[in-house]
Amino acid sequence: MRYVEASPCAALAPYVQCYWALELSGAAPVGVHRVLPDGCLDILVDLTDGVGLRVVGAMRAAEVVPLSARASFVAVRFRPGGAQPFLRLPLLELTDAKVALGDLWPREAREWRERLGAVEGTAARFALLERLLLGRLPGQEGDAGVRHAVDHILGARGQVPVRSLEGVMGVGARQVERRFHAAVGLSPKVLCRIARMQHAVELSRELEGAEWALAAGYYDQAHQVREFRALTGLTPGAYVREQAEVGFVQSPEGAGA
Repeated sequence: MRYVEASPCAALAPYVQCYWALELSGAAPVGVHRVLPDGCLDILVDLTDGVGLRVVGAMRAAEVVPLSARASFVAVRFRPGGAQPFLRLPLLELTDAKVALGDLWPREAREWRERLGAVEGTAARFALLERLLLGRLPGQEGDAGVRHAVDHILGARGQVPVRSLEGVMGVGARQVERRFHAAVGLSPKVLCRIARMQHAVELSRELEGAEWALAAGYYDQAHQVREFRALTGLTPGAYVREQAEVGFVQSPEGAGA
């Protein structure tokens, strides 16, 4: 299993978190992969057999995906809220969903399929995805208030009182919720929980037990277990054990023939 990420250009950085690619080329199926929620929306290009294009909306809980022996994917991962100016629809409609790109962009999906099917190599595919996105670059960056609130949540690793976002955005609680659903596809409370869980995953390489729970921002281990299981499907300890059994090679950024 080989996984690689690359950063977007400056013009797309307000919207795109990264480009990523996954290659599987073994002789037998490699089992399953647990995809954790991260608040992001992806446009996924499946190059395993032909070119398949789909939009994967923000997830509220982990999904366990079976991995075949041979597979090839490249994708655009949008920042939380970053896809809405491109897709131009309320992102709550895509939450926990997988939708064919052609259902949203009929003409562009045909062009993407033809052009992505004609290039070889991860770096070349990343470069093409960037050019295609630049061709759809919106004139405005979307909901600026939500963008600031998302940056606040992610910068604090989810340790944000949801009521404080009313001050960040300058609107009441119902408007905060409505605008988050439209621009991100998640409520601010769910995004805070996801950000905290993602921080806990990062810390899992260094800490354990009560020290891990407190450093990640949970009240105690019971709080961590409850939220972690709701989002990942596993207790923190079971997740760490599962990851120890998973092997993949992460290549340097942008690498790929």
